Amino acid sequence: MKKSHENWNDYLTESADYPEELYQSTDRLALRIRKEKRKKRLLFSSIPTTAAALLFVILMNTSVVFARTMADIPILSRISELVMYNKSLKSAVENRNIQYVNLKSENGDLELKLPYVIADSKNLVLFLEMPENLELSENERYDISIDHLRDLSTDDFIASGFLSFSGSYTKGQDPLLSVSMEFVDRNLPGYPEVKELPKAFTLSLSLTRYSNEDQYLQRPLSIDSFQFDLSLDEFRKPVTYPLNEEIIIEGQKILFKEMVSYPVRSEITFEFSEENDADMNLRLSLLEDGVKSSLGSYAYLSQTVDGTKTETIHIRSDYFDPPKSRSISIDRYTIIREEEREIKVDLDARTLTPETEGIELSDVEHMDGELIFTFKTSERYPYSPFAFISDQGHSVEILKEAYRSTDTEQFHLYHIEEADYEELEFILTSGPEYTLEEPILIPIPVGN
Repeated sequence: MKKSHENWNDYLTESADYPEELYQSTDRLALRIRKEKRKKRLLFSSIPTTAAALLFVILMNTSVVFARTMADIPILSRISELVMYNKSLKSAVENRNIQYVNLKSENGDLELKLPYVIADSKNLVLFLEMPENLELSENERYDISIDHLRDLSTDDFIASGFLSFSGSYTKGQDPLLSVSMEFVDRNLPGYPEVKELPKAFTLSLSLTRYSNEDQYLQRPLSIDSFQFDLSLDEFRKPVTYPLNEEIIIEGQKILFKEMVSYPVRSEITFEFSEENDADMNLRLSLLEDGVKSSLGSYAYLSQTVDGTKTETIHIRSDYFDPPKSRSISIDRYTIIREEEREIKVDLDARTLTPETEGIELSDVEHMDGELIFTFKTSERYPYSPFAFISDQGHSVEILKEAYRSTDTEQFHLYHIEEADYEELEFILTSGPEYTLEEPILIPIPVGN
């Protein structure tokens, strides 16, 4: 059994480093606490109570790391709960890819705190603590969102080229929120091209109060702005996994090019050949170690350059501990033939030109100064078939859309203003969705 002064020295040595378990998820934190309790029983059984109290006071007053550790345990525990169901962020926290910034921003009597961030070259996740003195009724909420950045090394103003995901706060909710942004390879004219997140920048956010009863107009009741100056640690390098897998569906060629893995998320890029004669969209799932998860429509980013359509899927995948096996599963697809995209409507004969398989004009009604077109489809459309209507090249406003279905048929209704139209054209923007008999699997390499 160690002597008292040896235990004392061990405890001082242990407190010199930032405990790695604070970077781990809730279950590991609980395990740490149980271990610490056992250590404390051994330590304090051999150190007098007065000496133990003196030890705690000395550490709190002389060790910045120890004092910060004690204060941050509740925050890190709550962050663990926030990221528990996001495998990318959960793994980032467990593997110390989280940075303590300890920033505060004031606007009047409101103070917004930013204790921690997770960042890589394409992503930024903010863990924010809402002001303690927010005035909020039961029917109101606050939305907090990222407005823009200013690169402190170049003074460039960055307001495009990224996706921002806001957070919402309601009365009685835990005031710790996460807000994030993802940089994408698309920029708006007039703005500098941004390839990655700067390491030093000023971040501007808005805290906007809304009424939950005002669901459609969404007029802000108040807007408060906050700014933080951030200096980030070096980013971990992304890992690229070549795919180079070409598939053909209904004569359309699709090349899966690569997967790039970042600590916060990963992205898979594939492109449709310029030789294709139809517009196709894929619905995919991610298969990791036998567990399949659907990739929602939010994950897709699409752009067409020189006739080649490229799509990028953003997915959650473990950068630090890749699965033993993984693949992309192509489950469903939609397709629009180019010759079927513009559909002319004959109001008198109630016919469509060209005739499009699976869709027909079932009714045209005149009601209260409106024309109501009802299209019947035999196949399921994941989205409304038509997004645009024109007459002799002039846009016609869609006043209202509606949808109803039976077990075998779907009905899509479009309201437009009643007028003397020369030649109405409905522009097909979504095709019917077909399910493959056997999913097509695209293997993804594993291991960093």
